Amino acid sequence: MPNQKNSTSTFFEVVFQGKPKVVRAFISGLTLGACNDAAVYYSYLDGVHHEGKAEKLAEMVGIRGTDCHVIVDQCVSALLKKLGKKIEAQTGLTISSHRKIRGASLAFEYQAYARKYDDEILDMINALPSGARTRGFHHEIRTDPTAEGVEAYSPAHHFEAAGAGAITGPIDTIIEVKRKFASLPLIKSEDIVLKLA
Repeated sequence: MPNQKNSTSTFFEVVFQGKPKVVRAFISGLTLGACNDAAVYYSYLDGVHHEGKAEKLAEMVGIRGTDCHVIVDQCVSALLKKLGKKIEAQTGLTISSHRKIRGASLAFEYQAYARKYDDEILDMINALPSGARTRGFHHEIRTDPTAEGVEAYSPAHHFEAAGAGAITGPIDTIIEVKRKFASLPLIKSEDIVLKLA
């Protein structure tokens, strides 16, 4: 798990041509030796959108080589740029893309059938980390007095709340939000989408 960084830190998406396990081992060694407090995130582990279905299928059938999308802070980015040719010569890993991340967004939705769960979710949304903002959030509550006391598995519910929207902000903050959302099973979040420079 990466160390916490200031949300004003600059991050980059670096795409390696190579197997994710090999890339992770290489990045771990690099950061242990040179940037011990580095913040590094792996798209496939942290739910960051990194390729479409066609690309995944092409990798599975061997038409396209395996790649690994890594989000790194400025320290690691600078090292990767400096060592680019040596990395390829000594590890066989190739960097095919190295782009600055301007921001990120996370679309989400939820449904709750009890006021306490709706309140819990709203509290989480209202207490976003510094730098994160909601965009297009809408929240709706429906009550049906005739369904009060009906079993939980009934098609009618006394209380029903639904919400949907997006959270935008710095990538490290949005990853933190996605991890918090994962602790509440009623929230369904999409992959994080990067805004690249």
